Amino acid sequence: MFLGRHGSVVRLGLDPRHQLVRTPATEERLAQALSRHFGTNVRLEFQSGAAPGAETPAQAQRRASEAELAGARRAFEADAGVKGLRERFGATVLPDTVRPVK
Repeated sequence: MFLGRHGSVVRLGLDPRHQLVRTPATEERLAQALSRHFGTNVRLEFQSGAAPGAETPAQAQRRASEAELAGARRAFEADAGVKGLRERFGATVLPDTVRPVK
């Protein structure tokens, strides 16, 4: 997670559960990519853990996917056709079968 940049130092937060991905080779590739992006050589500093209230990109994507799925389930349950099938035939909806349409 990007925590900030001060001059040539880029500070990144790393979830302790993902320490295994932090190798010299991956750090070097990341430093090179960030150097190209910023147009100057950068040095990486890692902070274990996340800033309070901060969200990693993976967490943000997971949260968005869960919200999208919850919205799809609510919309399906509110559908007049689904309500009619429930009332007329006693149908039930299996929640794990409802997926958002992309």
